[in-house]
Amino acid sequence: MGCALPMAIGASFAQPGKTVVAIAGDGGFQLNIQELQTVYHHDLPIKTILLNNSCYGMVRQFQEQYFNGRCQSTVIGYSCPDFQEVVSAYKIPSRRITQNSEISNALEKLFRNIKPEFLEVKIDANFKVNPKLSVNRPVEDQDPLLSRQELESNMHIKILPEPEKI
Repeated sequence: MGCALPMAIGASFAQPGKTVVAIAGDGGFQLNIQELQTVYHHDLPIKTILLNNSCYGMVRQFQEQYFNGRCQSTVIGYSCPDFQEVVSAYKIPSRRITQNSEISNALEKLFRNIKPEFLEVKIDANFKVNPKLSVNRPVEDQDPLLSRQELESNMHIKILPEPEKI
């Protein structure tokens, strides 16, 4: 969380002149939002796509699953700025979309050149991400769980045995 833009900057310096895409959620993006200055200053061809659900969505999912929906500091107590205003302060062209029907046109515009640009995609705050990590499960064994047979057929290495129930 918070590493999409810094990693994109590193990739851009490693591959000068090539377009790099950074995809981040609004919460993680705020952790390193100041790196927009680096993108602007060096005119890095980074296309930032921000998925904005106005909450810490992945953490909220864990709170709903494991803490009876107590969403303190993910929904309750969380806010984000108007990203269009913030990005414009760094003189990076930006746009916001709110409808699925706008995606194709927005992506076409985003990749029309090799200059830095920003696309904010507003998504529903209750959107859920699947597959996702689970408590006490290995990273390759995510919710919703696959049958052991299907998981084994998709693995390139031997899967770990089932964790013991606590």
